[in-house]
Amino acid sequence: MVHAVVELGVILVAIFLIGLLVLVHELGHLFVAKRSGVHVLGFSIGFGRKLFTWRRGDTEYSFSAIPLGGYVKMAGEQHSEQTSQPGDYLSKPIGTRALIVFAGPFVNYLVAIISIWLMFVTGYPARLPIVGQVVEDTPAQAAGLQVGDQIQSIDGRPIATWEEMTKVIYASPDQPLSFAIKRQDVSQAVTITPRPKPGRDLFGRPKTIGLIGIVPSREIRIYRVSPVAAIGRTIHMQNDFIVQNFFGLWLVVTGQVSMRETMGGPIAIVYLTTEAVREGLASTLSFVGVISLCLAVFNLFPIPILDGGHLLFLAIEKLRGRPVSINVQERSAQVSLVLLTTLVLVICINDVNRFGLLDKVIGWVRQ
Repeated sequence: MVHAVVELGVILVAIFLIGLLVLVHELGHLFVAKRSGVHVLGFSIGFGRKLFTWRRGDTEYSFSAIPLGGYVKMAGEQHSEQTSQPGDYLSKPIGTRALIVFAGPFVNYLVAIISIWLMFVTGYPARLPIVGQVVEDTPAQAAGLQVGDQIQSIDGRPIATWEEMTKVIYASPDQPLSFAIKRQDVSQAVTITPRPKPGRDLFGRPKTIGLIGIVPSREIRIYRVSPVAAIGRTIHMQNDFIVQNFFGLWLVVTGQVSMRETMGGPIAIVYLTTEAVREGLASTLSFVGVISLCLAVFNLFPIPILDGGHLLFLAIEKLRGRPVSINVQERSAQVSLVLLTTLVLVICINDVNRFGLLDKVIGWVRQ
């Protein structure tokens, strides 16, 4: 029972972090709207029934029952026959309205930068490339590797972590590699040819990888990066993540990989965030950065109910010289809402099956 309570606490922390990321998104809209002279009628922390409210100026602030994000209600958001007032959202130039809409994803992007940068600066744990076990009848055993050997370089490339080493080995099936190892303060060189084995890449596609037959030790080291160097590492990590996600989405759309293997919904996000929180500060910062970046990118998709859809309508208004009709906007929003809701439900069902969540919940209750 105690274990179940602890697990519940971790899950609640994870849900709070996700809700916080959605909340700062709405705070971005709120800040730019007010700075642009738009009258903000309401700002809610959470959704559903309002628990308590307070007023500051023209804005009613409230805490609502479901603490997952929030919303901003601005004056004059819909076209009408009434004369537009100076403080109305629609009275502002297209560029100003675009900035208000873009502010939400931009704040999520900033949060992603700060989180990942903090992860590099405060330090992140990484396994050392030290052999913890040599599997029998493998290239590593044939080459004479022993428990405690530390891999220093492969083909002249310095190796600092287990992850760096495995990337080289995975990418080199049937290719002889020159390993520089350190054994009891003595350096020596051995040549090992990784054995090919069928596997899958990051996107679930079949791929042949190389294996040599070693298991890592439990030794880890905390790596820290200087604040300046962390900026470059952060940008590089974000760029890689964005490219990988768009490439993965392309593979799903073109039917090259299954949606079940590559896409995750709210349940997957909560589950993975829970795992990150359990692993410590570095993992939490890293995953918060990744999720915040996902929110920024996803909200910029040109789908009517998302910020990207609003930006698309503003771009069309700029080109046509007049706004898209309310009827078209409402119909497109309704259709996209139904499609997205259906997609989320399908993905959530897949998440439950993929992570075996029902079995885990039953196990917690029984403990």
